[in-house]
Amino acid sequence: MRVTPPTIPLIRGLDAHAGPVIIAMSHASWWDPLVAVLVGRTYLLSRSACAPMERAQLEKFAFFRRLGLFGVDPDDASMLPAMGAYVRERFMSEARPTLYITPQGRFADPRAPLEVRPGVAAIAAAHASCRVVCLAIEYPFWTDQRPEVLLHAREAALDASKAASTPRWHQAITTTLAAAMGELATLAMARDPRAFEVVVGRGAGQAKVNPVYDLWLRLRGRGSGAIESARVPGTTGNGESVLREGLLREDAGSRESGAPRRANEGVT
Repeated sequence: MRVTPPTIPLIRGLDAHAGPVIIAMSHASWWDPLVAVLVGRTYLLSRSACAPMERAQLEKFAFFRRLGLFGVDPDDASMLPAMGAYVRERFMSEARPTLYITPQGRFADPRAPLEVRPGVAAIAAAHASCRVVCLAIEYPFWTDQRPEVLLHAREAALDASKAASTPRWHQAITTTLAAAMGELATLAMARDPRAFEVVVGRGAGQAKVNPVYDLWLRLRGRGSGAIESARVPGTTGNGESVLREGLLREDAGSRESGAPRRANEGVT
């Protein structure tokens, strides 16, 4: 995983933020949730994590619930209030919560014009102490048989002289994510590894293969060096609870224990 040098202190600095954090990611690949896991595991060790995922996919890959993912239907407008209420509950009950979200709502080529859905802006507007970082992700093939994982981040911010609102946050997030994606696209096409720092994978003294693919194999129990436990210590893992009229699902064991999911616990 290659990260631009300005991204590292920006994301690392979020770890000490006392309020909520939103990481709005571009959505080029199915691997994006695993990148979020790697980001949390590398930089945000003291923060809990949650993220929406298409409900049909979450039912197919239920182990993602152990990472803090919850199910939504991105094409159902009625899901927005339920998601907002669920995230608000997490933000209020956990000390340093982080929401990872792909505001495009569907897979999109990183070179295509950016379209951001309003849900992430509504959540940001509802939490005054929230910091929002836009994270561009690309998976180009350079010289290896597996793709690179490239990351570049920018922080979105509002004009301090104006009141926070969903439209203002929507504009700020759209503008900032588009800028981050454009800058990363330029670097990806230049194919110069010196523009990045290797933080996970070959060259960092860690995984011997593409780190996202390596993590996927280990989550599926197929990689070497199997992860010891996929559950947060101290949880029971018995069944599931249904929140907000069955729209959002959580791992009941983790919720009953009262322990927030940490980026450095279990598989993360």
